[in-house]
Amino acid sequence: MNLKNAADAAVAPSPAAKRQGVAEQQETEHTSKEDGSVCVVFPGSVTQDSCCKFVCELLKFVLYQRQQLPMTYDQLVISQKKIQAANRNEDVVGRRPVKKDGLDGRKCQQTLQDLEEVLQHLESLFSLTLVPRVLLLMGGNILLPKEVYEIDMMAVALGATNHSLETASCLRQLFRTLFVTGVLFDPKPVRLMATTIMVLSHRECGVDWFRPKLDYKVPTKVKRQVISLSCDDSHPSISQCEDTNWDNYIWFQAPVTIKGFCK
Repeated sequence: MNLKNAADAAVAPSPAAKRQGVAEQQETEHTSKEDGSVCVVFPGSVTQDSCCKFVCELLKFVLYQRQQLPMTYDQLVISQKKIQAANRNEDVVGRRPVKKDGLDGRKCQQTLQDLEEVLQHLESLFSLTLVPRVLLLMGGNILLPKEVYEIDMMAVALGATNHSLETASCLRQLFRTLFVTGVLFDPKPVRLMATTIMVLSHRECGVDWFRPKLDYKVPTKVKRQVISLSCDDSHPSISQCEDTNWDNYIWFQAPVTIKGFCK
């Protein structure tokens, strides 16, 4: 055996080690499915703008995966533009709105307007203050919803734009992890529900659109999925939870609910 082959043999994992690695990965995925949580660790710091993007994309994704949207957000936007163009071309008074891809134009437009309003105000909020936790409450009411999806960013390390990871690469890692663990994938039919967004922010963050809920407690006796985002401990950036007085942080509720609709 030459030196190259010997070196390759020394570093190559044995079949037993490969089987153990696969078993450990399957066990991690199984645990995530069982306890309703998934952890994503980014290999470096991220920006506040990236955190906002994570939340916005997860909101769109959860709405689609939980069958509250008949197609993805991007597909809905395209279909809505086609419906509006077709209606303008018809230009017939009293004619019922044209349906495209089986969609009800009015319902699609209302849902998109509500969702876009929430997304815009989330961007505004993230530009003003830290937002370490976000709740997506589906069905029921904010005290006792049917389902809770929590985005936990307490352990995220924030950094400057030129020293942080690209948002696109983090999003790929985030959704790759979600697809592998499968925590948000449930083939069972889900009835249409309203979705309310709650955000944890500084009590003096300066926003008027979100409504403060001083004594709000996160529901625990309901179906709950937690997506925990963090950064590698070896990175020198400071996480959000350090040097922060969380006594000044309270829950805020978005005044607009996103109502699910189907074709």
